[in-house]
Amino acid sequence: MKTKLLTIIFPVMLMIMMAGCSSIRVSTDYDRKADFLKYKTFNFSKEVDKVSLNDLNRRRLKDAITREMQAKGYQLSESPDLLVNAFVKGKTHYTATATSFGFGGPFMYYRGWGPTNTYVDVDKSIDGTLFIDLIDVQEKKMVWEGVAEGLVNPRTETREENLNPVVQMIFKTFPK
Repeated sequence: MKTKLLTIIFPVMLMIMMAGCSSIRVSTDYDRKADFLKYKTFNFSKEVDKVSLNDLNRRRLKDAITREMQAKGYQLSESPDLLVNAFVKGKTHYTATATSFGFGGPFMYYRGWGPTNTYVDVDKSIDGTLFIDLIDVQEKKMVWEGVAEGLVNPRTETREENLNPVVQMIFKTFPK
């Protein structure tokens, strides 16, 4: 009975966890001729410090990438084999919904009589893309790129919670 219950609950839980990241699309590409086993160290390019994020979110991004690179066996180094370059593109979308309350007639375009209040609710969403590139320092060429595209929640209290899983998703198919 316990096994049967687990076979029912586990897929449902997995679907719920995946639904949290369903608005994010991830793709990766890499140089199939590159020998990823020869790379042992990494560091960030100077371009990462120019990413169009505030300082706090830039540090969060670098920390998330560092965790993933170290989990893959790479060490942070001043003389790296790989340079990490990251940049972000985003487009802000606003949607407004107006709702009117008050007394009025039964007709669609008839204003009716009495006071009427209109409330406007504005929602903000960001359609963002995060690019993470790995560059072979010795050969001066890109060997791997990970891209995450999708809707980003701009609320400050969830940024770190959202960023870490996205970076994990990007590195999930890393060739090492």
